Amino acid sequence: MVALARFLLKSYTRKHAYFAPLAGTLIAMFLLYSYKPNPVMDSYAVTSVFLFIGASWTGLTFLNHGSPQQEQLHIIHIGSMRRYMFSQLLAMLIPIVLFAILFIVYPILTHMFGEPVRLQQLFQATCGHLVMGMLGIMLSLFFQRAWMPNGTQATALLLILVIVSIGAKPIIAILPISLAWLHWLLPPVSPIMDGLLNSSKSAPGEVWGMIGWSLIYILLLGVAYMAISIRRDART
Repeated sequence: MVALARFLLKSYTRKHAYFAPLAGTLIAMFLLYSYKPNPVMDSYAVTSVFLFIGASWTGLTFLNHGSPQQEQLHIIHIGSMRRYMFSQLLAMLIPIVLFAILFIVYPILTHMFGEPVRLQQLFQATCGHLVMGMLGIMLSLFFQRAWMPNGTQATALLLILVIVSIGAKPIIAILPISLAWLHWLLPPVSPIMDGLLNSSKSAPGEVWGMIGWSLIYILLLGVAYMAISIRRDART
């Protein structure tokens, strides 16, 4: 799986499909840090959202860069649809980890913060960024060309879901109480962002609890994606 993940990444970078999400995400970060000093956790909360958006965008371009024929050859070569999907996820996770490291380290090395970064803040911000990146990847899985042949429609729907996820808190607030349960269905992007923003005011358990729920949400998305993909593959 590692060898296939490496091959998929090489194939992706050769086609330069990564350039737009990479450039967009970096520009957003540089604009955020165009002045200083900046508050630590507020800045990390914003860049975690940038990573969520960038991961969704990167995931979609990665999943759509190959042809169906290439995908079938990869599945045959590696032996199963499940192993192929794990290879895909591994390949997409690598750039997300690199992005997360950049977002965490860059403002520290360039002295963008008005105060020293405490170890607890660093740990919470790192976990928050990684979880946000994984959420973006997992969402993109359901909007790839193999699932939604109309690329324009898929991109529009993914964009709507990304926007709703970020603005979930005010959106849920205006809904009737009977529909408040809908916030459990949305990706927990807004709660993570709020948790990082208010980490100094909230109990540590609240922030870690939300990160834990996000990991469960990611796992559920992964299980659903694999189950549906294996069933679709068996029918074809």
